[in-house]
Amino acid sequence: MTHLERPLTETFPKIIELPSGLHLEASLTPPSPVTELDEERGASAFSGKRLAVCLHPWARLGGNMNDPVLKALVRPLTHYLKYYVLCYNARGVGLSSGWKSFTGLPEAEDLRELVSYALKRLGDVCEVALIGYSNGALTASLHPVLPAPLRTTHVLISYPLGPRGLLTAFRTRTYQRALEDLVRDPGARVLLCFGDEDDFTGVEAYDEWAEALGKLADGLAERGGKGLEVVKIPGASHFWGGQPGGGLIEAVTQFLTQGEDDDGTRDSL
Repeated sequence: MTHLERPLTETFPKIIELPSGLHLEASLTPPSPVTELDEERGASAFSGKRLAVCLHPWARLGGNMNDPVLKALVRPLTHYLKYYVLCYNARGVGLSSGWKSFTGLPEAEDLRELVSYALKRLGDVCEVALIGYSNGALTASLHPVLPAPLRTTHVLISYPLGPRGLLTAFRTRTYQRALEDLVRDPGARVLLCFGDEDDFTGVEAYDEWAEALGKLADGLAERGGKGLEVVKIPGASHFWGGQPGGGLIEAVTQFLTQGEDDDGTRDSL
């Protein structure tokens, strides 16, 4: 009997034990069944399972796996894009064991172990999307591109550029270097999505930062890489309330449905 022939609660228990001994509270939502309409849209054409791992905002300000911005993405991901969506509480949050770190580096190692666990449990995974919101985007950005033929996508929502030093005990350069290495990786697909009214990072700072990363990605694209897409949503704050929240969902779902050769930079309508 394979893992997914067992009840879902056995395949992905509420508390997952990692090889490090850490216990993480988690919730896996499976994709909805494929309908005739889904088949017409090509949803049955995937060569394997698709996994999305969602990373929540800073735990020291109450961030957890039930964050409403991430929860708003679950139905589009499972219903329309047919992802298995794995949400979890980082160390020291909810029923997860351990202590919250000051640098975020132990959380990045936890993520690597969790992704490895999920790949083994699900089996036959063709794509992994790492979706990090706010501080979760910092953690997601440290996860490397997985070996081929797995397709790896990083979706970084409201990357906390302004307070990054405070959130990482001033490991700013470590995180910036990791992000630069990521967008240079020929196998990377990266979406940066932020609002022009973010509460913690000025739009000018975001634009300058995104432009510099875009130049790195452009150099890669000239050599056949897939690169980076930047979406700046008008009127969106760090918390994505109201209409901008719908724009975020649209940006994420559109990016995840792009073909492997699609990349670019655009503003949301």
